[in-house]
Amino acid sequence: MTTTTMTTMQAPIVEVTVLEDRASITRRGTLAVPAGQTRLVIAGVSPILVDKTLIATATGARVHDVRCERERVAWVDRSGELAALDAERRALVDDLARVAAQLAAARAESAAIVDLIEVSSRELAVAAARGVAAPTANAQLAELDALDAAAGTRLVDGETRERDLTSALGRLDGRIAQARAHAGEDIARIVVDVIAEQAGDVTVTIGYVVPGCAWRPYHRATLGRTDATTGTIAWQTAACVWQATGEAWTGVALTCSLERASLGVEPPDLVDDELAARRRPETVTVESREHEHQTTGLGAASGALEVPGIDDGGIGLTLGATRVSVACDGTPHRIPVASFAAPAQLALVAIPLRSPWVHLRARLVNTGAIPLLAGPVDLIMDSGLVGRAELGFVAVGETFELGFGPDAEIRVHRSEARERDDAGLLSNWNVQTIRVAVRLSNLGASQREVIVTERIPISEVEQVEIQLAAPQAYLLAKAEPRAEAITQITARTVDERGLVSWSVELPPQGRRAVTLEYRVRSQRGVAGV
Repeated sequence: MTTTTMTTMQAPIVEVTVLEDRASITRRGTLAVPAGQTRLVIAGVSPILVDKTLIATATGARVHDVRCERERVAWVDRSGELAALDAERRALVDDLARVAAQLAAARAESAAIVDLIEVSSRELAVAAARGVAAPTANAQLAELDALDAAAGTRLVDGETRERDLTSALGRLDGRIAQARAHAGEDIARIVVDVIAEQAGDVTVTIGYVVPGCAWRPYHRATLGRTDATTGTIAWQTAACVWQATGEAWTGVALTCSLERASLGVEPPDLVDDELAARRRPETVTVESREHEHQTTGLGAASGALEVPGIDDGGIGLTLGATRVSVACDGTPHRIPVASFAAPAQLALVAIPLRSPWVHLRARLVNTGAIPLLAGPVDLIMDSGLVGRAELGFVAVGETFELGFGPDAEIRVHRSEARERDDAGLLSNWNVQTIRVAVRLSNLGASQREVIVTERIPISEVEQVEIQLAAPQAYLLAKAEPRAEAITQITARTVDERGLVSWSVELPPQGRRAVTLEYRVRSQRGVAGV
């Protein structure tokens, strides 16, 4: 008959690999075992571990069996007791606050009486030096001494009462914690049966997967300005980890992985793509739509800032950190995993159609060893935290941009006017003329250069044409002869996406303006323009 020796083994968590919504845990421990079969019990494991992922290996012995045993402590309804304890605690906190207020008043009273005694003694000394008699001085001093003694008694009583209430509050908190702890709990342990050919040390490594944890990338960009157009950005990438697995990760080697083990490998099904023909309508209906132009590394998600899903660009990246601790409290913990410093090209940019502010833009290259993952970015300048942005996936060596908020010394005002000329008897085209004027003001004492960007629509149908007028077609001096004179910048560039840009130099306390005129021509019968 085989005899099995049972013993408790310490196998702490040494490695943790956090995936997008779960974690792979590795425990390791060494214990001296006798020859034959030994049952090792590892307590304090997470009761929510996935049993089918549980695996154990041993050095110096052979693993015969491994399993997770769970036990639920009998639940005790302590709601009434907890409610009474909470009510007692609230009353105790109120008493403590009242005693603290009385103690503060007693301290103020005692300090005032001491000051009064000092002033009275000084006045009596001055009177005695001048030969002025004070027949009631002894009675007044005795009264002050009595008041001082009474104030001192109240002060000592208040301090004693405060100390007693603080001790009572601590004991009550212990009772509340004990009542909540014994209300009911789940207990889990791992049982490993090993067979050793001879007595000696056996090292057991246990691995399993637990849910209830996640990680997301979080970035921090600190801008140090050299001058108006150059600077350096110190970049730091952190893994924001939070877990409520039932196990505390203390001093573990942490790896944040982008693998998606549960996505499967089956290809998607193909469906029929049916085409149908129809007669060309007599009326063409067109509509304008917003199109967000993106280039690799320069795009950003629109809408409210939120923690996105992990985008690794399909490369299966892993980020590692050694000897970190993550408490099992469900709160986020930032763990630095990568950093680099890169020079940045700075510029002031204005897009009046989308924002009434002039923003500081930094353009830099990812000089780090790993790609930058999509996630939020804390923006730091000399004054501290200035805002938070959102970053898309950026490969190594790729250029990307960050906005560090508006410049308070520059103001922008945009105005737009539209004129429509419908097709007559001798014309087949409707013409709509759009004129845009952008005025900039520099309230600062130094010269600034601002890149102003406007846009013109791009037609995708032959029935609608877009005609951009010459830079001098819309002059404010002619359109607004009675307005205050302002220098107008006409040098501009236009790209294939319909973006029109001006480089405007603003002198100290100066003003400048740019204008744009274009026409939208649509054939008769075109609706929606």
